[in-house]
Amino acid sequence: MTAVLTVAAPVFAVIAAGALAGAFGVLKAGDVPALNRFVFNAAMPAALFSLTANAPDLGDEALELAGAYALAVSAVIAVAYGACRRLLRRDPEDAGALALAAGLGNAVFLGLPIALGVPGWGPPFVVLMLVEGTLVISLGAALIAPRADGGALAGLRAGVGRALRNPLVLAMIVGLVVSRLGVAPPAPAQTFVDILGRAAGPAALFSLGLFFATRPAPSFDATLSRAVAVVGLCKMALLPGLTLSLAGAFGVVDPAYVGAAALFTLVPSAVGAFVMADAFGRAVADVAAIVAVTSALSLATVSAVLVVFAG
Repeated sequence: MTAVLTVAAPVFAVIAAGALAGAFGVLKAGDVPALNRFVFNAAMPAALFSLTANAPDLGDEALELAGAYALAVSAVIAVAYGACRRLLRRDPEDAGALALAAGLGNAVFLGLPIALGVPGWGPPFVVLMLVEGTLVISLGAALIAPRADGGALAGLRAGVGRALRNPLVLAMIVGLVVSRLGVAPPAPAQTFVDILGRAAGPAALFSLGLFFATRPAPSFDATLSRAVAVVGLCKMALLPGLTLSLAGAFGVVDPAYVGAAALFTLVPSAVGAFVMADAFGRAVADVAAIVAVTSALSLATVSAVLVVFAG
């Protein structure tokens, strides 16, 4: 319960501050993209570079955790895609957008600020972010646009290229290289990166609250409700259950690694899934509703993770 009060409560308070700013017109919907660009292109890459460049050697357990999550999230995306095609009768591209929402979690804007507040959770959380940033985004891009020239394989290649140009992924890769080489950045450069990186968490959380306050609430009908139920179960139940089961089977026993994995998989569907769905014009209303509902559920799931795994 202490972790909920000291870590989760301030995090959700910053989200609430962003929501209040939007509700009272202090900031507008048009301010969200600017905040997100700052977080995505500047502050969060700085934070991730600093964390990975200065992280201790994570050892074999990090690889085991990454492997467990990679298998789990691939399976969940496949299950969600199949369920959306067969049960919901959605076309391939819409099913791809919904499957992406089942696999892509809100690690950047919600999970990482919380993970950095719990001792030992930051490094394994970043390892999972690296897997998600390359594997999940690549699979999602291939599924949303499988009929591009060259078919699904071309879509997958385009997705991999997009993932490797992602500033967050690049920052993590460069940080890992610096860590492996044992090269310490000059003190002024490290201070600059630290100052910029400290802005990432608050700005991301505030922007998340502003995003929800300035978007119209989804209007649920039977079709939308079924999509939310199917994808929500995959994201908030199947993904954490399968990841933790595989991690245990692979020999991941460090409590910090298990806690980080639980948090990583129990954060809500990412706003990024909505952004990608909107960019391709596929299942936009469904994905927006999934993000909204799973974000509301995360008040309970994130608090539960901290009670169980962080005391």
